[in-house]
Amino acid sequence: MKRPWKSRAALNFFLAYLVIFLFLSVVLYFYAADAIKEFHIGALSNRMVQEAHVVSRLMPVGMEGSALDQICRDLERELGVRITIIALDGKVLGDSEETSSAMENHGTRPEVLAALSSGTGTSARYSTTVKHEMLYRAILEPDKRRIVRLSMPLGAVEDAEGSIRRAILTGLLLFSGLGLLLAFVFSRQVERRVQRMVEFSENVSHGFFPAPIPLGKEDEFTVLERNLNSMSLAIQEKIRGIVSEKEKLDSILRCMTEGVLVLDTRGRLILSNQNAQRMFGLPHPTPQGASLMEFSRNLEMRNLVKEILSRDLSSERFVKDISFDDARWLSATAVDLRGADEQPVGYILVFHDVTELKRLETMRADLVANVSHELRTPLTAIRGYAETLLQSPPNDPKEAERFLDIIQRHSERLGRLIDDLLTLSDLESGKIQLNQDRLRPADLIHRVLEIFHDRAAKKNITLSEHPSASLPEIIGDADRLQQLLINLVDNALKYTPEGGRIEVAATAGDHGASVEIAVSDTGCGIPDKYLPRLTERFYRVDKARSREMGGTGLGLAIVKHIVQAHGGRLEIESRVQKGTTARVFLPVAHSPSAAAASR
Repeated sequence: MKRPWKSRAALNFFLAYLVIFLFLSVVLYFYAADAIKEFHIGALSNRMVQEAHVVSRLMPVGMEGSALDQICRDLERELGVRITIIALDGKVLGDSEETSSAMENHGTRPEVLAALSSGTGTSARYSTTVKHEMLYRAILEPDKRRIVRLSMPLGAVEDAEGSIRRAILTGLLLFSGLGLLLAFVFSRQVERRVQRMVEFSENVSHGFFPAPIPLGKEDEFTVLERNLNSMSLAIQEKIRGIVSEKEKLDSILRCMTEGVLVLDTRGRLILSNQNAQRMFGLPHPTPQGASLMEFSRNLEMRNLVKEILSRDLSSERFVKDISFDDARWLSATAVDLRGADEQPVGYILVFHDVTELKRLETMRADLVANVSHELRTPLTAIRGYAETLLQSPPNDPKEAERFLDIIQRHSERLGRLIDDLLTLSDLESGKIQLNQDRLRPADLIHRVLEIFHDRAAKKNITLSEHPSASLPEIIGDADRLQQLLINLVDNALKYTPEGGRIEVAATAGDHGASVEIAVSDTGCGIPDKYLPRLTERFYRVDKARSREMGGTGLGLAIVKHIVQAHGGRLEIESRVQKGTTARVFLPVAHSPSAAAASR
């Protein structure tokens, strides 16, 4: 089955000749006919001028009406033309075919106006008097003050024109048919050779490389066929090289942990790797030639691109850190991209995600500042009272005992701070190996509350435990989970006023997949804006009050890490002047989270 384009070349070639032949034939046909018509009319017009002068000499002066009409009719029979005598004001004095007295004024006739202005006038038009096409020729007789107009029908001219047109058309058809037949034969020969080259080039354009085209006789098409064969071989070599280089480049870009963007000199995207697409939320595949501004609404990113486009990076690298709205930090490095002519064609941007590094730097700085601040207070107190005892010991033994008691209290606080820091460090580094014991939540709660009964009684605070019946067992480290609950209950005791109430309840949570242990108090509560930061190290809502109560600021941070180590989660709810509830969700013994935590 032939494809539609196979005969299109011959058809187009043939149609081109057909259009040319038809165009030339039509032009020649109408031009020749019009030229002959003009020539015929011109000859008639010249003859009519001569006859008009003869008529002018034969016409008596001063005569008009029926007598002049009769003279005009007599002359018409001899000359074979219509004769009209017209006064200078347009009045018809005599006519060979109509009664002159009944004819309308002819002063506006084109040939009459032309004769009045130049002495002679010609016009070919439809006559309303005789009802057919007429040729008019008028001359002015200045001495006799009249115009002699001759007219004759153009029917004979049209008959002659028709005969000539038919002869011309017949000749044109004969020659056109012969020429088109030759053009068709030649176009078919050309089409077969062009068809081979089209099929060959189409296969090459689709990545298929057929056998070379057989060469014909030496002509322009042979040169084209030879060049196509050579181009096919050269393209095969180029494609193999390009594919090899592209595979290397793609492998490198895929393996890079950095995001890579390649922009042209106007900031439009040329290339991006998968990491860059993830960083900036670019679609995959990214449309080439699109402006990076269409994808990134970040002001820092826009300013970065503008700054890069305005710089000359031929001799230096551009490095800058930028931040995003989602608290991400990227370190951008840009160099210029040059073409084969060493002219800049774009820029290569490499983005390193330094969010974690920035976070660690911030955490380290905060930790150093917080630790220094927390250590300075007890050390200052210990050193001050120790120097007082050494240099100016009080005379009253009770006063000296008070100083020693203060030193002991601050040293204990210093010890607690160091112990909490070591515990938190071990939890974060994963050095602590958790024991995997099957524990009953009710027993765990009961043991912890026994520790605080005396302290709660001193502040007249009611301690109560409400574990649900038939709770499933949990798997975990008893010491660490006990430490977790101790920290939560200790915080509740510190911030619950006298006469308050603390309740520790245990229920099934997450549709039976976990056990929820909730520690609720009726303390002062915490504003909502501070809740997200409660588990940060050394974070205190009321710093002065926390230090007075002996807190280190690390309790909830330790709780969070213990919960995470057991595969659970921590939730804290609070209402100002209503109290706070800390909920710990620990996976039950048979849950996937518990199995993962045990590993």
